Amino acid sequence: MSHIHKNKIEIIEFLRFIAALFVVFVHIPVFGFGSFGVDIFFIISGFVMMYSTENNYKNFFLKRLIRILPSYYLFTFGVFIIALNFPNVLNNTTANLDHLLKSIFFIPFDKNGTGHFPILFLGWTLNYEMFFYSLFALSLLINNKFRSIFTSYAILAIFILCNSVKNYPLFAYGDLIVFEFILGIITYELIFKKNYFNSILILLTILIGLMISDVNTYNHRLITYGFPIAFAFSLIIFKFKNIKLPSLFLILGESSYALYLTHPYIIQFFDKITGWYSGNLFQKNLAVFLCILFTNFFAVLIYRCYELPIRNFLRKRIA
Repeated sequence: MSHIHKNKIEIIEFLRFIAALFVVFVHIPVFGFGSFGVDIFFIISGFVMMYSTENNYKNFFLKRLIRILPSYYLFTFGVFIIALNFPNVLNNTTANLDHLLKSIFFIPFDKNGTGHFPILFLGWTLNYEMFFYSLFALSLLINNKFRSIFTSYAILAIFILCNSVKNYPLFAYGDLIVFEFILGIITYELIFKKNYFNSILILLTILIGLMISDVNTYNHRLITYGFPIAFAFSLIIFKFKNIKLPSLFLILGESSYALYLTHPYIIQFFDKITGWYSGNLFQKNLAVFLCILFTNFFAVLIYRCYELPIRNFLRKRIA
C-alpha cells in the first residue's frame, strides 16, 4: 500500500476549497447558508490524518501545530488588538485576557453569552481539530497499526464523560460533532485499506454515541450533514482519488485555511464601506462577486507570502 502515499490526493485539496467556499457563503449577507462546509472539513481531517500517517508519522503533532498556529495566532492577536483599540467595530468580541489565553490554548469557552466562540470566532472548529489531533497523536504513540480504533474509542470515551456536562470546556466535547472525524477515519479504512472489520468496530463508536446522547439526534448536524457528506466524500475519493487537477484548483485548496480564517472580516469590511448588500439587485450581485474574488485573492496572498514561508521555515528548523 505504500505507493499510494507518495502523492497528495489532489481532489481533497479541491474539496477543502469547496468546504471553505461554503463557509464564505454563510457570512455573505444575502446567502447565509453553507455551514456544512465545517462538516466537510472535519470528515476530511479524519481521512487525511489516517492517510498521511500510514507510513510516516514522525513529529505528527508538531507538524500539525506548525500548520495551524502561525495563521491562527496572527489573526487572533489581530482581532484582540482591534477589540482593545476599537471595541465598537466588533459585535461580541471584547479585549478579555482570559478569553485570549483560552483562545490561544484551544480551550472552549462561552464568549460573552454568545456560545462556543474564541476571540477569532471561527476558531471554535480549531478547538475540535486540536482535540482530535491530540487524541490521534496519543493513538500513534500507543500503536500506529490500530490508530483508527484507539482514536475512535478515545473520542467515544470522552464523549460519554462529557455528554451530561453543561459547562465549558467539557461541554464542547460532549457534542456529537466530534464523531464526524470518525466518519473520515471510516472512509479511509473502507476505501484505502478495505478493512471492513475495523470499519464496523469504528462505526460502533458513532452508534453508541447516538444512543446515549442527551440531545435530539435526528436534528443534529451529524445526521443531517455528517452522514450524507461522508457518503458523498467516500464516492468522490473512490472515483477521483487519482485524478490530476489544474494548478489553480490546487492553489485555492492550499489557501483554504487562510480563506476560512479571514473571509468574515473582509466581507464585513466590504459591506461597511460600500453598503451594497442593502442596495439594489445589481449592487447585491456585484457585492457577492467582488467578495468571493477579494476573499480568495487575499487568502492566496496570505498563503503564499506568510503561511507557506513560515511553515517551511519552522519545519526545517524544528520538525
